[in-house]
Amino acid sequence: MPTEVLLGWIASLLCTLILIPQIIKALQTRHTDDVSMSMLVISVAGNGFWVAHATMTENIPLIFGAGLISLMSITLIIFKYLFDTK
Repeated sequence: MPTEVLLGWIASLLCTLILIPQIIKALQTRHTDDVSMSMLVISVAGNGFWVAHATMTENIPLIFGAGLISLMSITLIIFKYLFDTK
């Protein structure tokens, strides 16, 4: 595997992990008032564009990472609608 592909997979894996603690905390506490809806919407939009770009350039690690981040951001948006008390 070329070094640039390996680095791409490592970067995608690490960046994909960033929302997992927030999802776990939201499930445990049923509290998402402190999670920014704007950040989640921007995350979905930005990562959606990364998926489009990666698809056009056939960058599989980026498709994987950006796709999962989008799905996790959408999950947190759903949690906000379910758990927010405001």
